[in-house]
Amino acid sequence: MSTTLTEPQFAALGQLLRLRGDSMEVARLVLVEGLAAADAAHRVGITSNGAHKAVARCNAGLALARAAVGATAAPEATAGK
Repeated sequence: MSTTLTEPQFAALGQLLRLRGDSMEVARLVLVEGLAAADAAHRVGITSNGAHKAVARCNAGLALARAAVGATAAPEATAGK
């Protein structure tokens, strides 16, 4: 699943997750600009693994935020079902 966020949505997510520096920039490039994680990693100067981890952290935080407002069940609640 590919997540696309607006700049304001990403800024809010970044604050919630306390994203900083390269992690924030690589996640923004992927989630807002639509770059592939490997391309974003190359542009920012980090490893592809680091980019994937930053995006995964954002997706997990986004899932929890959606669960908090009742948009979906929390990831733990649906695991194993």
